[in-house]
Amino acid sequence: MDWKNFVGNVGNTQYIDRIRTLNARGITTNDIEFTVEGAVKNIKESNTKAFVIFGEPQSGKTEMMIALNARLLDEGCDVIVNLLTDSVDLLMQSLSRFRQAGLSPSPKQFSELPVEARKLKGKQWIIFSKKNARDLEKLKESLRFMKKVIIIDDEADYATPNSKVNIQDRTKINSLIYGLLGENGVYVGVTATPARLDLNNTFDNNTEKWINFKPHAAYVGQDFFFPKNGQVSYRLFTFPAGEGSERVQLRNAIFHFLCGVAEQHQRGVTENFSMLVHTSGKMDEHSEDVKVIHETIDVLSDPANANFDGHCAKLLSISKEYNPDNPESVVEFVLRNINKNQVFVVNSRDKKSDIVDLLKPSSLFCFGAGGNIISRGVTFENLLSMYFTRSVKGKFTQDTYIQRARMFGARNRYKEFFQLWIPYDLIENWSKCFAFHKLAVEAIRSGKGAPVWLSDHKTAPTSAASIDRSSVDFEGGEMSFAPFDFDIERFNRLMAKQGISDEEKLIELREALPGDLFPSYVFEYISSDASLDDGSVCFHNAGEFGGAKSNYTDEEIENIRRSKGIFSTNEFARGPVPGARHHLKMFYNKHGKARLFYKINGKSVKFMQNRR
Repeated sequence: MDWKNFVGNVGNTQYIDRIRTLNARGITTNDIEFTVEGAVKNIKESNTKAFVIFGEPQSGKTEMMIALNARLLDEGCDVIVNLLTDSVDLLMQSLSRFRQAGLSPSPKQFSELPVEARKLKGKQWIIFSKKNARDLEKLKESLRFMKKVIIIDDEADYATPNSKVNIQDRTKINSLIYGLLGENGVYVGVTATPARLDLNNTFDNNTEKWINFKPHAAYVGQDFFFPKNGQVSYRLFTFPAGEGSERVQLRNAIFHFLCGVAEQHQRGVTENFSMLVHTSGKMDEHSEDVKVIHETIDVLSDPANANFDGHCAKLLSISKEYNPDNPESVVEFVLRNINKNQVFVVNSRDKKSDIVDLLKPSSLFCFGAGGNIISRGVTFENLLSMYFTRSVKGKFTQDTYIQRARMFGARNRYKEFFQLWIPYDLIENWSKCFAFHKLAVEAIRSGKGAPVWLSDHKTAPTSAASIDRSSVDFEGGEMSFAPFDFDIERFNRLMAKQGISDEEKLIELREALPGDLFPSYVFEYISSDASLDDGSVCFHNAGEFGGAKSNYTDEEIENIRRSKGIFSTNEFARGPVPGARHHLKMFYNKHGKARLFYKINGKSVKFMQNRR
């Protein structure tokens, strides 16, 4: 028997085995398989050196990454490096999930690698590393003899992009990852917020090769928590910010959470639940939140406390919202079980907690208070309440605030019972961040070329320092849609039609151009614009693209597209309503094809588009 052939040889069916395991658990894997196959095609067939996999916050990306690692091992890849944000908690959560998947070789932290770099040669490796300079420098040294590395960068928009892009330099983390990739490496960025990676040209990633990872069936996200009509179907508690009543508001939220857990148990969901408190990024301020939580629990667990009766009366008043027929039973449940609690301090200068028991609540009432770890990366199971007041003095960066939507996730079983506590102005700006983000992301999903990112006086897609000014157009961003056979007289009659409102004309245009010809997400954005009155939309007559005097290439004319855009600022003046906010125009070519183009006029909202 030649035993050499058995060493480490588990075959090349790890990916298939993983999919079968998930299916056996009742998990549908169609979207995982679509994403993994697309990634492998990019790497193996298209020889793509850098691309992005994007999906919604807390939508199951870790399980997809496990499957992708398995498939790359089956394909014979030697070194797969999984990068995570500089958080021990996130590292351990992800590493634990990967190891439980039973991959061979078992994932290793960079610190577990052989001291002698040459010993890595001839074997396969799955390596985990935090994105900090010290760890990456040591990892680079360990991998110096490996010819090709595939990097899968979780939370890819965090720390990796080069914020020195406009001064022809590289930030430390960006430079170290660039060095790890070398000439032959492949970079796969995984994130819910890809704007920064696009506008930064991070590792020259190719937006045409981006892959959309769709969320699982139990996912609850933007459409539920930020519905277009503003009519929410969960428990939304809004209040004025900064009026000195923060402690009272937080205590009120704690009472509601306790009643909410009682309600879940009374409806048969006998599980543990958690509440997140995220009020500040400053570590010194977290202790105040933790103090309110402890004080509230201490009073309710001590009948001799002078405030006990008052707290019980408040609980009884609130419990009527959770069990109108028998509110006393809610209070009784809370008081009987009040000692089943844990309070976690996260990302703070105070005594830090091991948050594993918060991510999957191990006590009936779990509370987490703290900073940045709460707002990015980690997945919270059975999260029932979120108290969120963290705002900014300047612009809201959309990528940061979208990541802070920790209420997104596998909430389908109890979504209508979820509690969100938030100031009025914060949810308004938060909702706008998502509306702008969705418009760009939907354009990527539809395969309409380079995405267009929106900004206004209050929100921006990402930090200004990370935007590559050499290739990003700040003024001329335009959207164009799928081509169609053009009938100039028919469409000019439609665009010039009188006696109907802008909204009615939009509806007729949408009916004339169904599907990708005039995507629903653009139609809905224009229709729902708060300033949409008659005269807010300019419907232009069609214009020929590539006439006799043009200097466009044959390919540009045929595609009715050019890298610098088509819809010039002068086009506004040619329309019947030059000052309108929204402009729609069809450009056609000599081959009888046309596209609809859309552009916003004015300083209040701007488009950003990478022209590289």
